[in-house]
Amino acid sequence: MSKRLKNAIIFGIFILILFISTLTGKFSANNLWSQSEGISSEFGGLLFKDPADVLNLTVQRSIDKSDGEDIVKYDVEFIYQGQDSDLRILGTPVRQVFFGKGLVPSHSVVNIKGDYDKINDKLFNEKLSLNDYYKKTENYEFTAKSQIRLPLENREEAYSFTLYYKPRDLMYKSEDKFASMSVFITNARVDKFTNSQKMGENENPTFSESGFYVNAQEVKNDSKVSRVSLFNNVTYLVFVVSVILVAGLIWLDKKSLSKLFIPLFMLIILTFYKFLGLAASTPVILIVFPILSYIGTSLARLMTKDTLKLTKKELKQNLAYTIAFFVFMLVVIIIPRAM
Repeated sequence: MSKRLKNAIIFGIFILILFISTLTGKFSANNLWSQSEGISSEFGGLLFKDPADVLNLTVQRSIDKSDGEDIVKYDVEFIYQGQDSDLRILGTPVRQVFFGKGLVPSHSVVNIKGDYDKINDKLFNEKLSLNDYYKKTENYEFTAKSQIRLPLENREEAYSFTLYYKPRDLMYKSEDKFASMSVFITNARVDKFTNSQKMGENENPTFSESGFYVNAQEVKNDSKVSRVSLFNNVTYLVFVVSVILVAGLIWLDKKSLSKLFIPLFMLIILTFYKFLGLAASTPVILIVFPILSYIGTSLARLMTKDTLKLTKKELKQNLAYTIAFFVFMLVVIIIPRAM
């Protein structure tokens, strides 16, 4: 067997080991990305039993900061002219809703059935600018639930009330708020929908789907978006260049360049999972990465030899490289995470 073929096989084994490690479930995009759960995972909005009888529906979205956190506020007004009917408030308001004029709502938790999967599909595949990031999280789609039912009657006076919801936050590394999102849907015709927030870092995709009017708001931290995008691009570039360089060294088969295999293998370990859009938790970095480092160092050293055997001295040297790699990860990855 030629040395080039032997080294190509060893390099292939190394990459295969990295791929196999992803099957353990220890590497996941969820280690990088997460979203606020619970009530913020529900659609907000209005579901009318008789939407054709709703007139002059206006909605104004704003952000309330009075309690020290951002709460999405919807001021709703409409006229109802039809037979006695009812309205479902979608989602779970985080503050009491005052309807006035002796209106008494009933409270019951209902999971509403319908084509809400189509709304989610269009929202997360076409409309949101950060859709690729949202879909890296678990249970990223919104659900249709309701806890409040309001009776409606034919009257000239407009119904008017305010709804407050928690926005859904997209978190990067469980600590940095990357973006914030809210979605308002209704099956009635909307005559006017306004957003009090200025544009800039905000986007407001609006569309109709399956009989629903959908108005979403996506508030992004553009500086963080840019930094993460730049970091990802640099990581992808380092991985691709490292693989190409290893392939080039295998082809050149020069002993003077063979010492480069070990640092290139270490770079591949550091960038491989990011290249696949995956990340590791802190315990995995502390345990699995050193193991992969020792395996990679041993395989890289075999690529510098004409045989497939390593001496005790070489194994000890591989351990030293692994320790150095471990210290590097502590300084560059683990300690910054803990700060």
